[in-house]
Amino acid sequence: EKGGIGFDDYGGELELYDLNITKEGANNSPTLLGSLKTSTRFGSIAWSTASGASSGIDGSNVTSSGILAGGLLDGTVNLWKPSSIMNDLPDATLASVTLPNNNNDNNTNNSSAAAAVSTLKFNPHPDSRHLLATGTSSGHVYMMDCTTPESTNIYSPGGEGTKSQGGEITQVSWNSQVSHILASSCANGTVVVWDTRQKKPWCELRCEANCPVSDMKWNPTQGLHMMTASEGGGGHLRLWDLRASTSMPLTTLEGHAGGVLSMDWCPHDETLLVSCGNDNRTLLWDLYSLQPIAEVPNEDVAVGSAAAAGSNGNASDPSSIYGGGLSSSQQKRNDVQWSPLRRGVISTCSFDRKIQAHSVVGLATKCGRPPKWMSPGSGVSCGFGGVVVSIEAQQKVVKIDTTVEHPELVEASEKFETEFAATDCITYCHTMAERAEDDYESQVWSFMQIMFETDAREQLLNYLGFDPEKINQAAMEFNEDGSNPSDAEPIPAMSKDAENAVKDALLVGNFEAAVECCFRSGNYADALVLASCGGAELWAKTQA
Repeated sequence: EKGGIGFDDYGGELELYDLNITKEGANNSPTLLGSLKTSTRFGSIAWSTASGASSGIDGSNVTSSGILAGGLLDGTVNLWKPSSIMNDLPDATLASVTLPNNNNDNNTNNSSAAAAVSTLKFNPHPDSRHLLATGTSSGHVYMMDCTTPESTNIYSPGGEGTKSQGGEITQVSWNSQVSHILASSCANGTVVVWDTRQKKPWCELRCEANCPVSDMKWNPTQGLHMMTASEGGGGHLRLWDLRASTSMPLTTLEGHAGGVLSMDWCPHDETLLVSCGNDNRTLLWDLYSLQPIAEVPNEDVAVGSAAAAGSNGNASDPSSIYGGGLSSSQQKRNDVQWSPLRRGVISTCSFDRKIQAHSVVGLATKCGRPPKWMSPGSGVSCGFGGVVVSIEAQQKVVKIDTTVEHPELVEASEKFETEFAATDCITYCHTMAERAEDDYESQVWSFMQIMFETDAREQLLNYLGFDPEKINQAAMEFNEDGSNPSDAEPIPAMSKDAENAVKDALLVGNFEAAVECCFRSGNYADALVLASCGGAELWAKTQA
């Protein structure tokens, strides 16, 4: 319908739907929220979700639902309030503006006919969302200042006297990084990049001679990268780097058998692109490999083909007229777009006026890596002493914070470090033992003090009540029941007294006394075992 008003024009109708794609359950069919009729058919629509002072749009008559713009085939641009359309209120129309008639630049036969509005686009930058770019079938580009919708200002991005681009404007697109850069593609195969501040063209791309540029998009993250789509038989997608050349593309993507009708760059992952073409295919591209990684299925085409095959050319079947090709042509998709809010969701529109929403999350993973919206946007790691390290993908900075969960513990730790740094371990433990509030705490600190002494083993034995001299004397003079050792006969088991004497001797490390006690108690085998642990001299002495 963008080419002009053909045959009888019975007007157009605008309908707003809630797709209910976030609702669970089987009953999630789209819900009609509101509709309105226009005097003529639509050429393009655009929606700005901004309102209020921050966006530059007067918020007195505009709610949070923003402004809806519709470009009609009679050269009129209408501005509506979506909230009023959804509530069926009479104040839905904010303004109706007719674009200047510049058909004389195209040398058309019917110069009095108004040029159709072929494309619309609101500026996506927060400080310029009140600017609406429009393109017409006569090849002119206009900008509309919607700061006050009731009195819209219309002007050309190239200033007064700007000539036609030479064919129908097929697409306008605002630069993703610079708010005053606008691009317009034309049916004559050119793309003009406008500097709206200087009011002159910044550069011009000549994509392909006499081959219409059907669509054009900026890279979401690189302001000097652009993708163009050709409607010619080659079906090429061309990637341009404006820093390198305006006559030779950086690379060419080939995958469609026919011309490309529409394409869109993913706003959430600049490595993904979706396109639809004359070959009835909707392809998802991986810009790392420059190859299509998946095809979005068109179930209606498959159903229509099956129905045509089943009719067997029956003349009474409408789909069999003209060989059944009309049905397939009507189901061809002519527009595809990524959702600006729902990640991994695209919408498609076909010539039979059917709009569909598709989830391509699963298809996007076929490139061998997860899409960027699946990558973690933030991370955190906890370290010793309450240190927390956090990262955020959007800000690209690393933050190091200290979190105090128990202030009293921090205070005690700092006090300990201060006092400990001014003295040695033995003195500090002695001081803490004297400060102890109970006997148990005092014993703990006293025990720790002994562990730092040079003769810690001897002092520890004395602290625990073991006197090496007394233990040695008791073991060396041990006598079972007071009998003479020379007359003692071997007994099968060690007595309790002998066992205690041997244990005490071993505890203080006196193997010689333990062996002597075993001899005195008649436990010769035990004496040999203990002698083997006491060194070569004790072992030889015991054997003798």
